[in-house]
Amino acid sequence: MTCFFHIIFGLAILVLQTTILPDTAIFSSCYDLLIVQVVYLGLHQKVRESIIVIVLLGIAADSLSGGPYGVYLTTYFWLFISVRWALVYLRLSNTIILPFVVAYGVLIENLLQFTGAFALDPSNGTIVQMSLHILTTQLLWAIFTGPIFLRLLSLLHGKLQKMMRRMVMVGTRG
Repeated sequence: MTCFFHIIFGLAILVLQTTILPDTAIFSSCYDLLIVQVVYLGLHQKVRESIIVIVLLGIAADSLSGGPYGVYLTTYFWLFISVRWALVYLRLSNTIILPFVVAYGVLIENLLQFTGAFALDPSNGTIVQMSLHILTTQLLWAIFTGPIFLRLLSLLHGKLQKMMRRMVMVGTRG
């Protein structure tokens, strides 16, 4: 059920950020919100379930984006691996470190997109200027809103688990 929740939630976020957020002035330069979900999966979920969710959401994001295919899948995969690896050495759920974990995901995604754009047209200096401006804005967004979104996702997931436990308890009684 957890896997299903994360797939549905991720697809809802994907639809939201591709249809509504770009037309909203304040959110037009917001980072990829699926990064928050990938970080959450890396911090709190089992690897097997997380890989399924990451592959499906990565394919969906790549299908909807106009960029090179595989950028989002690669980003989500490496971000997940990085978070799981860092858990061995750091307490990433620490409130001081948490904003920088989401910002790290934004940095990885932007570097991959920048590398792809630069590979297509290395002589275009405008790409560098635009990318730095976008990266700075998205990093600030990630540092300030990433922990809030992670907490909201945690609360939603906790409520779903509590509701499922109640349904199972009611089902076993009668």
